[in-house]
Amino acid sequence: MSPNIFCRIGRILTSSLDPKVVFERVMALVGEHFNPRNWSLLLVDKDTGRLRFEIVMGVDATKLRRFYLECGEGIVGWVCQNAKPLVIENVREDARFSPRVDELLGFKTHSVVCVPLVNGGNKVVGAIELINKLSPEGKGDDGLQSFTQEDMEILNSIGAFTGIAAENAFLHQRVREMAMIDSLTGINNRLYFNEAIRREVDRVKRYKKTLCMLFMDVNGLKGINDRLGHLIGDQVLVQVANVLKQSVRKSDILARYGGDEFVVLMPFAGQEDGDKLALRIQDLLEQWNQDPVIPGVSLGLSIGVHAARAENMDSVLREADLKMYEQKILEKKPEELVSEEEMRRFLTRNPSLG
Repeated sequence: MSPNIFCRIGRILTSSLDPKVVFERVMALVGEHFNPRNWSLLLVDKDTGRLRFEIVMGVDATKLRRFYLECGEGIVGWVCQNAKPLVIENVREDARFSPRVDELLGFKTHSVVCVPLVNGGNKVVGAIELINKLSPEGKGDDGLQSFTQEDMEILNSIGAFTGIAAENAFLHQRVREMAMIDSLTGINNRLYFNEAIRREVDRVKRYKKTLCMLFMDVNGLKGINDRLGHLIGDQVLVQVANVLKQSVRKSDILARYGGDEFVVLMPFAGQEDGDKLALRIQDLLEQWNQDPVIPGVSLGLSIGVHAARAENMDSVLREADLKMYEQKILEKKPEELVSEEEMRRFLTRNPSLG
């Protein structure tokens, strides 16, 4: 049976580059092979050293979703600190056992097998812990039997493979995330936005809601670049991004669309929501200009706001862009207009000048 489980583990570990998917598939197989009452995969928090329950399976599993073990606490804490596997037939006879999880779940732990997850650099990143092996025929005390040395050896090999596979998956995830971030401003880039808008448009159509878009570009950036240099121009883009980050809601999706253009996607929001956000952005820009971080530079944005229902989703970005363009023309002085089309739009919005 052991060779079979390793073949299946090998297929699982190469089936996905999503760490969550890898963990869930490994743990499903672990449960099938070892027959534990409860089993968990825990990860070491890089900042605190505490152990977080990443995957929890078995009886009352949901109670552990937000539960942490302190660094070195319990059998799993010892395993992570010492990078060594353990199998214990009766935890009540082991001083390393911590009863906190038992108290939370209201049951009694008898036997435990726990192995470390070790990455390619031989660093422990977490652990797999199995609790109370169920007897296939319900024999023994309370229908339980003890985990064995063989169980520990098999699980330890699974843990070693899983640790390396998880590291590769996390690295791939990190590279993918970095590819979605604008390197200058630190906010989402156009690639991320393109994926986000497809996802959110599908949601809006499914739930028959509205979506609002703000399309913006920085006023006078070319002049700033020509007058003060591109390094100052880059600082302006960073400052604008910071103002936008302070303005948006947690649910909003902010991205640098390209060059001096920024976009905000507001899921399940209407025109009024977008107009309020535009005013908030302009207010924060005005506050910035009262005490500018970059001497001699004033920040300004032309903002187009457009909300659409499900049946009009296909044009939401184009309409927001057009409204931004109209706003930019409105902000110009008559002598700055460069085409008959711009003059016509300007006079339409300013009839008293016609």
